[in-house]
Amino acid sequence: MAEGGDLGPSMDVETKKKSKGKGGKKALVESLMGNPEVMEALKAQFGSALAGIRNYGEFSESLPAVCKGRVKALKNIQAQYQQIDASFHEELHKLECQFAAQFQPLYAKRQQIVSGQYEPTDAECKFTAYDESDEEDEEDDAEEGKDAAAAAAATPAAAEAAVDSADKAKDDSTADQLATDLSKKAKLDDTPESQFDENTKGIPEFWLTCLKNIDDVSQLIEDTDEEILKHLEDITLKLVEQPMGFILEFHFSDNPYFTNKVLTKTYHLKAEVDATDPFSFDGSEIFKSEGCVINWNKGKNITVRTVKKKQRNRNKTQTRVITKQVPADSFFNFFSPPSLPDDDDDEVDEETAATVARDYDVGLFMKENLIPKAILYFTGEALEEDDDDEDDDDDDDDDDDDQDPDYNPPTGNPKECNTH
Repeated sequence: MAEGGDLGPSMDVETKKKSKGKGGKKALVESLMGNPEVMEALKAQFGSALAGIRNYGEFSESLPAVCKGRVKALKNIQAQYQQIDASFHEELHKLECQFAAQFQPLYAKRQQIVSGQYEPTDAECKFTAYDESDEEDEEDDAEEGKDAAAAAAATPAAAEAAVDSADKAKDDSTADQLATDLSKKAKLDDTPESQFDENTKGIPEFWLTCLKNIDDVSQLIEDTDEEILKHLEDITLKLVEQPMGFILEFHFSDNPYFTNKVLTKTYHLKAEVDATDPFSFDGSEIFKSEGCVINWNKGKNITVRTVKKKQRNRNKTQTRVITKQVPADSFFNFFSPPSLPDDDDDEVDEETAATVARDYDVGLFMKENLIPKAILYFTGEALEEDDDDEDDDDDDDDDDDDQDPDYNPPTGNPKECNTH
């Protein structure tokens, strides 16, 4: 999964049940794209825009029977690879379970600091990675200064030019420093007065801040959720070796909303090759999730809202007002996920399929990114890394766009690479 605010799971998470029958939309697309009449109709309809589209099955179908047999032999090899790959992902999950114990002391120490149970020492409060980097920058600047001084001493003209350059640099530096100071002052002036002071224990609202800093998770959080999530003390992970899966545990302090100390979300994994579609396997995938029952205190259930509706008596002119509860948007619906039918032939509406897919993405993101690197989501550094990754992807796309579509590279081997 890509790290950052947008969910980018590292494993392929598919519902595979968005439409009736095996293969669903994928099978429909493949069927249409493999139909020469459909392709010709598309080309006739859209003209030059589709002139370059090629029926990917056209060439292989034109091969002689002996070559088609070899193609099938290669598919058999690929199917064997898929089986080995599935075994690899099963063993990878077991290895992950073995290493999980080594992370637990680190997670426990993090929770103690966040909750205020442990006060880190002065040495622990110094993050050496940044400090060493700053010292290296200062050393590099000093070396550059020495080199500039040596070059300036070579000739009088060079010395005079160096003095002018130094004066200009000093003026620029002064202007930059002034701009920086004004910027800091503006930020301080705009910063609302904090409700916390030097006597504050731990790091308040740590996990709420982490969740709100992740775009796709923050969309699930309503205003009514935030007061409850301020009571969230920790999010922990339990890996289950067999059957494959993992459990997210949300630990809460005493609060007036519900009596649960821990809310759980369980995800079931599989690393199996589908016999009817072996080439679709692309690593372990979530195929089922289960929530838990939240024991809401009376009148505190924010996942429902009460509405009043007038109802007229069919036999009389009288009307009456009835009240009923309807679902309400809330982060805590995360603990009541919709389920998919076990039978692949059963249809699932698009809204349910989308909700399930998002649920799988969020759960996997918390496992792979949020829990291991919570502090980086609290500070926003993980989000900056994700933005950098997206910028790199955009640059790659721009490079592709800059390529001349009319360029026709020469065929054959370059002269310097001719084979004999």
